[in-house]
Amino acid sequence: MKFQLLIARKFMLGGSGSGPSRLNGWLSIIGMIIGTFAILISLSVMNGFEERVIKKLIGFEGDIRIASNFNANLEQIYSQIASNPLIDEALLYKERIGLILAKDDSKRIVTFKSINMENLSSFYNIDFINNATDVSEDGIAVGYLLAQRLNIDIGDQLTIMSPIDQSNSIGLPILVDVTVSKIFNSEVLDFDDRVVFISKEIGNRIFLRKKHYDGIDIRLKNRNDLSRLKLKLQNDYKNLSIKSWEDLHEALITAMRLERLGALAVLCLIILVSSFNLISTLVLVIIQKIRQIGILRAIGSSNKDIRKIILIQGILIGGVGASIGIIASLLLITIQNIYGIIPIPSDIYFISQLPMTIKPNDVMIVVLISLIFITVSSLIASRQAIIIGIRDSLQWEK
Repeated sequence: MKFQLLIARKFMLGGSGSGPSRLNGWLSIIGMIIGTFAILISLSVMNGFEERVIKKLIGFEGDIRIASNFNANLEQIYSQIASNPLIDEALLYKERIGLILAKDDSKRIVTFKSINMENLSSFYNIDFINNATDVSEDGIAVGYLLAQRLNIDIGDQLTIMSPIDQSNSIGLPILVDVTVSKIFNSEVLDFDDRVVFISKEIGNRIFLRKKHYDGIDIRLKNRNDLSRLKLKLQNDYKNLSIKSWEDLHEALITAMRLERLGALAVLCLIILVSSFNLISTLVLVIIQKIRQIGILRAIGSSNKDIRKIILIQGILIGGVGASIGIIASLLLITIQNIYGIIPIPSDIYFISQLPMTIKPNDVMIVVLISLIFITVSSLIASRQAIIIGIRDSLQWEK
């Protein structure tokens, strides 16, 4: 192998004075640099946004949700699971589509979520505007976008109603006057425009047809125990719907993963183009060094040795480009995470710096893809080195 490596280094880019092959070689290296750099940077940005979205989803809804469509007694189940050592906190809730009315006659259809408001700040990992105080008995918590649409602020009076529920006496839904006590900013999906938190007391007043809770949101002490706890709950409560945060947002998670695969496939075309360039570089080197190759074969080098020389040379050329691209991308990701040199509009993305997260698996995938393209290209080119016979190669004139 040392012999083949030595000759491959001597043949590197055709040696000195090899204009076309040297230019093509540098283009191959630059292509590999751009390809690997673009793939890792794109994957890191997607990972950063994906982690941010997942963190916000879990912060708003918890790790596991237990729901029932059969009016099961969830209060009894709640008392059973609350003592589970894997569970950090559990929260009973009722949920209903309703209508919210502002004083200027503006109105919005929202989802009322009736919970114990004392657990609002502790259970939900969301930001609250203006450092609002605890929710009063007749207070509610609305989203930032909803507050903007209704032109309301903390302390303003609103009227809420649930059209599905109606009074037994006159057949009209009950109107309840409430006060905006908190404005939250979840920064994910449409929660800030759609969800309104109300207390259990208010929920009991307007949800006249609801006799039982709709579900239990669960937050774990360690998210690594999610699969184990979910399986246990499914075995213990077979008549209930047990879903993790990923099950609740399966379409969104699948879309983000498909987006990653699509970006990876498209950006691999850069490496593919540089691989074609690598083939042409190696073929030019073979043509320029055909007499030297003929001499090597005449003194006893086998066709396998010649092919190894070309293969090693292709790996050296492509490996240099791939290595530089990977190192440069990892360096940029590290600098961005430390200093935040790449800003983004905070009013659109709710963060001021471009999030970048790189995973070891992503680096391994890029290394593997690069190695496959480089190896295949080198193998294709190496076949050309043994097509011409020894006699013809020794008599070759450039």
